Amino acid sequence: MNNEQFAFAKTIMTRIVMEKIPKAKRWSVSKEFKSWIDSLSHEQFQAYLDRLRLLTRTLSDEGPVDQEASNETGTFIFFGSYLPAEIPKKEELARIGGEAAAYYALALWRSLQLEELRKD
Repeated sequence: MNNEQFAFAKTIMTRIVMEKIPKAKRWSVSKEFKSWIDSLSHEQFQAYLDRLRLLTRTLSDEGPVDQEASNETGTFIFFGSYLPAEIPKKEELARIGGEAAAYYALALWRSLQLEELRKD
C-alpha cells in the first residue's frame, strides 16, 4: 500500500464508523477512534485491517462461492445481479452489514487497547 492508498484507507475506516453507526458523530469514541487510526503506522494499520477482515468475512458478498449453487442458478448471482423485487432487501442487507462492520471496527479497536493494557 503506497502513502496515498494508506491515507485514503485510514479516511475510509473513519468514515465507516462515522457514517454507518447512527449517532456516531455525537460520540466522543468516534473522535478517539479517528485519532487512534491516524496515529497508526503502515504496519500497524495493515495488521488491524487483516484482523478486521477476518472478523467481517461473513458480512461480505466475497466469501467462497458455493459451486453447486452457482451451477443451479447461473452466473448472474455470482456477479451480484438481483431481481428488481429483491433490490430493497439487498439495500437493507447492505445497510445492516455496513453498520455491523463499523461496530466490528470499534470492537476490534477496543480489544486491541485491552491487549496493550494487559501487556503493560
